[in-house]
Amino acid sequence: MTTLLQRFESAFRPRCRRLDPTEPLDLDASLVSLGVDSMEVVELIIALEDEFAIQLPQSLLTPETFATPSTILKALGSLVSA
Repeated sequence: MTTLLQRFESAFRPRCRRLDPTEPLDLDASLVSLGVDSMEVVELIIALEDEFAIQLPQSLLTPETFATPSTILKALGSLVSA
């Protein structure tokens, strides 16, 4: 069974230009430190919506939500479990 974290990582990792594929993902690292720029955030939103068959509400499309992998996962978890 694939977990929420595994599914998230499969959508997230390709957008991390500064994260080696063998390096563990630090859930508290800033997206900037991982090499994720604004265009990649847009791609990430689309990838997450496709992966989880959801639509992120406008209220979650904020800098606070997309600050770290952890904050994205928290928002995602509230939608996926709902």
